[in-house]
Amino acid sequence: MKKQEISLEQIQSAREELLDRVVEFFSRQSGVVGVLLVGSIPNGSADAYSDIDLRVFTTPKSLADFVEKRLETSLEWGDLLFNEWMDGTEVCVSHFRPFVKIDVFYWNIDEVKPSAWLNLPSAILLDHDDALKRLLARCTTIEFEKPSSRAISQVTSKALACAHESLRRSRRGELYYAQSLLERVRGYIVQIEDWINQFEPKDAADLKIEQRISARLQAVLQDAYPPLDAQKIEGSLVAVCVFLSEQIVDLHCIFSLDRVLENDLAALELIINQQVVGSSQ
Repeated sequence: MKKQEISLEQIQSAREELLDRVVEFFSRQSGVVGVLLVGSIPNGSADAYSDIDLRVFTTPKSLADFVEKRLETSLEWGDLLFNEWMDGTEVCVSHFRPFVKIDVFYWNIDEVKPSAWLNLPSAILLDHDDALKRLLARCTTIEFEKPSSRAISQVTSKALACAHESLRRSRRGELYYAQSLLERVRGYIVQIEDWINQFEPKDAADLKIEQRISARLQAVLQDAYPPLDAQKIEGSLVAVCVFLSEQIVDLHCIFSLDRVLENDLAALELIINQQVVGSSQ
């Protein structure tokens, strides 16, 4: 059977057609106040693999109904492959032929607070009574909130905990689990670097990790994806923890934290200096 190839032009064309169908659908729904397109498309940085990011604003009485029916709603747009969702949330991510994805968040217009995130490039696709235009106008003076000491402390503790647990699992020969925990540590050091550098995105392109992290952190991460081998996992973990220890010093210098720097560094030294003796299985 001959392989059927899908061109990038076909994907982009399908995405544009899908967006038109979705907007037309919501324009016919009485409980919809407006539809906002965010992300890389209105920013002008989209490529063929970019998804559609929509915020659908509803009347207070209509939100629950839209959320309850969000899986069935995507069937109305044609060419659906599958949905993904989490219970208790107000979002549905839908995948369509040939290779298109759309994220739809449903928001109660009366409960949406002005946010710096709404200052990022966007496009109003539907706006009854200029409700979205007024909301966006209220956001122009809003700045990103600085992280609280509690939030920084929580992430720092999670990074340390995942590093310790990754070593434990590696020593037990539970290498898949050790790998997953190492991945979480990598995610935490990216978050911490954002705080140290006081990162504030100006557009959707800034949110890409490759765009916003330092060259040194990029080098650390590039060497921190080892094969499924205990010795190599632990070697990557040590390198990541060395970088994390420097970050933690910076955090304590920049922010007023309700935690002891000496203890944080001692927790990392257990891994960095191989103080926990044992043979990997």
